[in-house]
Amino acid sequence: MTISLLVVEPDPSARDQLRFHLQKNQIALSVLYSASQLVSRVELECPSAILLRAESPMIEAREALRELRLAGYDMPVFVQSTSDEIVDKIVAFELGADDYIVDPINPHELTARIKRAVQRCNRTLCDAPEIREKVSFGGYQIDFTTRRLIRNGREISLRSGEFALLKLFASNPMRVLTRSMVNSQLGRAESQKGSLDVAVCRLRGVIEADPSAPRFIQTLRGRGYMFVPSPE
Repeated sequence: MTISLLVVEPDPSARDQLRFHLQKNQIALSVLYSASQLVSRVELECPSAILLRAESPMIEAREALRELRLAGYDMPVFVQSTSDEIVDKIVAFELGADDYIVDPINPHELTARIKRAVQRCNRTLCDAPEIREKVSFGGYQIDFTTRRLIRNGREISLRSGEFALLKLFASNPMRVLTRSMVNSQLGRAESQKGSLDVAVCRLRGVIEADPSAPRFIQTLRGRGYMFVPSPE
């Protein structure tokens, strides 16, 4: 799986060095020159991870990180800086950074950190249902042990792909799932344009009273999907 990394770095030479190394390790790099445009760029791109340059006084980078998390984006964010001050590290973590990198860093170490964080983020998407046998939402009950969807005591027929998609959504309620995340978890190729839209449409046709105005599986334009359980 190719990882897409958005690098917020104003120094062109630093960007070129990163691009040369990361592309050899199946990490596709796109660049942004200013942190002030981070959220709007993420809305268009939805990268697997972000490498955010933050230098003193770090106001712009900190505000960008705060806005990113408030907007609901939870991809791994690496803050990179020449500052090794403990207060800068603490503030970065409090604002939602996953890692804080002090220059200089070996590019092989950076690559390993990025890959590990993205793998961990993707893997945790489906962990919850394996612990819980059943999940309920809006009058439905999902039995993960028997792989059944039940409503009012009756089993509702689902294709295997539809159940896998429902399991992913129900496992991550109120969480933004980018198209890249969903495709990765379901083993879908990013090049299969439209296949995810069809799968979501079919699932909505099963569980939504009005698929044209979905209550449970909501589309967040430019961001992905969110599963919103309704009260019983």
